[in-house]
Amino acid sequence: MSQLLSPSVSLKTNPLLGQWLRFESNGTVTVFTGKAELGQGILHALKLIAAHELGLPVSKVETEAANTKHSPNEGMTSGSLSVQDSGLAIRQACAHAAKLLKANACQTYAELHAHIDPLLPIDVTVPAKSTAMNLTDGREDLKALVQGEPIFLHDLGINVDLTPIKNNWGQSNIHLLHGRMVRGPGLRCTLQADGWLEALAALPEGAQAFRDGSLVGVLAGTEALAEKAAGKLQRLLKWDVENLPVCREGGVDLFELAPAMDSQVFHEAGQIPETSQDAGQAKVYEAVYFRPALHHGSMGPSVALAVWESDQANSGLKVWSHTQGIFPLRKDLALAFGVDAQQIEVQHVRGAGCYGHNGADDVAYDAAWLARHVPGQCVRVQWSREEEMQQSPLSPAMRVKLQATVQAKTEMTKFDASQDGSGIELLTWQHDVWSQGHSSRPGRAATPAFKDSWQTEKKFPVLEPINVAAAAGAGAERNAVPPYLSSHVKVNAHRLLGLPFRTSAMRGLGAHANVFACESFMDEIAHDQGLDPVAFRLSKLEDPRAIAVIKTLADQVNWLERRQSLSQKEGWGLGMAFARYKSKGAYCAVVAEVEVSHQVHVRNLWVVADIGEIIHADGAISQLEGGAIQSTSWALREQAHWDSDNITSTHWDAYPILRFSEVPEVQVHLMPGNSQNAETLNSPLGAGEATQGPTTAAIANAVFHAVGVRVRQLPMTPDNLAKAALA
Repeated sequence: MSQLLSPSVSLKTNPLLGQWLRFESNGTVTVFTGKAELGQGILHALKLIAAHELGLPVSKVETEAANTKHSPNEGMTSGSLSVQDSGLAIRQACAHAAKLLKANACQTYAELHAHIDPLLPIDVTVPAKSTAMNLTDGREDLKALVQGEPIFLHDLGINVDLTPIKNNWGQSNIHLLHGRMVRGPGLRCTLQADGWLEALAALPEGAQAFRDGSLVGVLAGTEALAEKAAGKLQRLLKWDVENLPVCREGGVDLFELAPAMDSQVFHEAGQIPETSQDAGQAKVYEAVYFRPALHHGSMGPSVALAVWESDQANSGLKVWSHTQGIFPLRKDLALAFGVDAQQIEVQHVRGAGCYGHNGADDVAYDAAWLARHVPGQCVRVQWSREEEMQQSPLSPAMRVKLQATVQAKTEMTKFDASQDGSGIELLTWQHDVWSQGHSSRPGRAATPAFKDSWQTEKKFPVLEPINVAAAAGAGAERNAVPPYLSSHVKVNAHRLLGLPFRTSAMRGLGAHANVFACESFMDEIAHDQGLDPVAFRLSKLEDPRAIAVIKTLADQVNWLERRQSLSQKEGWGLGMAFARYKSKGAYCAVVAEVEVSHQVHVRNLWVVADIGEIIHADGAISQLEGGAIQSTSWALREQAHWDSDNITSTHWDAYPILRFSEVPEVQVHLMPGNSQNAETLNSPLGAGEATQGPTTAAIANAVFHAVGVRVRQLPMTPDNLAKAALA
């Protein structure tokens, strides 16, 4: 069965066949994408899509890493949109190519090259093949990952020589220099004028130092010498330090300390109904939830390499980066250095996974800034662990206040635990969320977003974090609109302004805190009304796909029997949660089984997800598993800390993450993605961020089932458990 596909955003922006495919003389086909491989397996998934549509073995298809010279401009790799955007564009391009192969009576795609105009638009009316893909070819990069082969940008110039760079750049005399930034003792510092010449005189032989305003860096022939020189300057230079707001527990009171706030109604629907005249029938619930500021905590701190053309008249720059957006990075580099974007080439190379805006773009700026002082030489800048935790953006602290009015239907005289929840009405639901913005990414402003560019003499303005537009899934408000039936729903967004912390995107954005709050609140209402939490949710849903996901999960875990059985074991509990990511993406329900002693141990997680069309089941399952494990770490361990000068959670003892020995058993079930009941059922919905919110909420609900303590403040540390028990 064939299917007409709606043009994806990427295809509308990049409509030419030559922007997506190149037909090689050896019969292989090269596929181009603007999406970055972050460890999520997107390049492999795109290769499978192309091979399926072209009718070729996977070995006959190659994918090229994103590069601004030849890749389609697809903006940012984010939002679980890579398959939906890049995948559907490649699919349509390949469907058109397969038709051209037949129309030109070609035997191989190598022959097709001579028949195609590079400016040929992709024919979006060509039907694609059956959507029942679910391809199974294994990822070819796994062996390299397991065996530690040097495939990461961190290896380039260390375990890998510079021959590829020299060949690509057309120069044989490029040498590698190591750069380090010199930073003051606080998060926001201004370099004092005196002492610079004396500090320069104290540099070790073979090291160079450069300064622009309060931005200082060093170059040397070895990492050891660069670090020695940077350390020397850090001890000798003098800085004025801006004090940070003194705040408790990862930002729990930032909301009272913020200098300014932008409040607005994000969403409102329905009308507030009149409650029953019977005074006992309506009940108002209210609760406040908190998620602290978080770090990305990538195992490998950010790194970049850069070379400027030795001919200053050309001002050409090439950067190797593990950015999530090669074109946005190029745009801001052009703004920062005052050159045309076409003079800059950004090559994506894999780095440590981040799933959000970590230090990759900032360190690319650092490398380019230092490289500009030594034209024709390659500069490698590797951030330290301390820099990564202090200088890269945080995921903002979030507070969510929920209020709901619940009433029994008029024919009921009392709440009855035997009811499935259909006799209970949600009359009103109000969701207030306080947060800084969730995006400080490059490419979205008239001035550069690099933190270090704000330190230069030019004094680019410090940018306030923004929120993603509602049409793109929103930022702090993501998943703030509940999926459940209510007569009146209102969501108020309160964006904190003027704080010194740079915050930006992390996996799920605001969905993590909002789903944690919403699903905990639903659990609280169900418990208070004596209702089973699964049945209560089902009674308040109309979407058949949401209902199917929850019912499938309940059946898989044998919900009622398992929950009853665990009730007999001291300290054991079972909790569930559900969300549809961004209210338009993947459906996901999670059940968590926990054991609570002095701390919370997550023993088992069950995940059921409807991600629409399944391209590569193993890859999707890995994404859902990884998200669930990361969410478990957020729920139990992670919280950023700072003092009056700087961020202090700069090492693993100060910022503990989930250890391998603590990882729960995770079982993932994918709903069939090839149903023909509705046209939208066959669209891929993305799996990368679906488990973030439901997993944390399911753990919190399981903790309540285990010990009767409702934890509304993350993380669920022993201290927060004890505090919740006393509340």
